Amino acid sequence: MKKIFTLIALACMGYACTPGATPPIASQIGATNYTPGRVVWHDLASPNPEASAAFYESVFGWTTVPYGEDEKMVWIFKKEDKPVALMAYYQTENNSGEWIGAISVPDVSASTQKAKNQGAKVLKKAMEVDNRGTISFIQDPQGAHISLVKLANGDPEPTLAEINTFLGQELWSNDTDDSESFYSNVVGYTSEETDNQKVPYTIFKMGDLNCAGMLKNPAPTVRSHWVPYLRVADLSETIAKATRAGGKVLIEPNPEIRNGNVALLMDPTGAPLAVQVYNP
Repeated sequence: MKKIFTLIALACMGYACTPGATPPIASQIGATNYTPGRVVWHDLASPNPEASAAFYESVFGWTTVPYGEDEKMVWIFKKEDKPVALMAYYQTENNSGEWIGAISVPDVSASTQKAKNQGAKVLKKAMEVDNRGTISFIQDPQGAHISLVKLANGDPEPTLAEINTFLGQELWSNDTDDSESFYSNVVGYTSEETDNQKVPYTIFKMGDLNCAGMLKNPAPTVRSHWVPYLRVADLSETIAKATRAGGKVLIEPNPEIRNGNVALLMDPTGAPLAVQVYNP
């Protein structure tokens, strides 16, 4: 899996369609302040970027903008004119895709070293990436992939996600106690247990800010994963679009799970993602 992160990182530094230009991520999504602990960016590692682009364009109405060429090619997903994610090509033995969230931290090198001290594998050490900031990629002790980032111009404002953009991130952990200890030490989270779910559920917090969720992995034979959530307006319509575009429904809406407002999908390359109707 190390190849995933190497390609994403190196591709971001490659030549773009305009000589000398790289994807203007930081300047288009960052504010002036930082909100450590929040997942502030998402990367899609895809073995078939053409299929991935077609899927996310069809389901969420995104546009796909290419940058670079050959092995340094990357694609920026945009909703209207705002970047929402980056995609890079990779290929592994199981030939499946994966979404990788980026957690904001004040010092990427220091947090990466803490992660290593806590048993994580450092898949790509902290590096400076033009028009993005400083980023590293790790695999936590339970096998979940995540990146640590300090964006160049500050983090996006912590406002409610727009429709068809990322709503949040959830860790499906094979050992929730170990994961809680790990992310507390590495990121600085405090944890809050909630009783409004049908299963034990943990909220990772920084001060009063809810940053991410965690639950026991419902598929214990599969390594731990961070699962991204996208906010949608209509769950049935989104599921229909996803299946027509070649995706699969892994978990159907169920009244016992968040009042039937959530479904777990898999895109055509095998990357899991959750979609949710969320109107607080």
